[in-house]
Amino acid sequence: MRMIKCLVLFSTLLLIGCAQVDAGKKVLAQKGATLSDSALVDAVWWTCQGSSVGAVKRMYGASAERADLYREFCQGSGTANVVAP
Repeated sequence: MRMIKCLVLFSTLLLIGCAQVDAGKKVLAQKGATLSDSALVDAVWWTCQGSSVGAVKRMYGASAERADLYREFCQGSGTANVVAP
């Protein structure tokens, strides 16, 4: 009888632990998605507004195609025409 009670208790604790792990995974996934979204927004800001004109020219001014990519990517940020075609 005591063995059965121990098995029931152990099984209950195991199930509770698994439920907490699943809940933790969901929270972590949500927070991870939020952090990833935030990082992408920050990367776009740095690319289009935070980079110096010289850095943009070195990276995107090497060819008309790259300058066009920069303009298209940063359209609406107020910095899209920093590189001449």
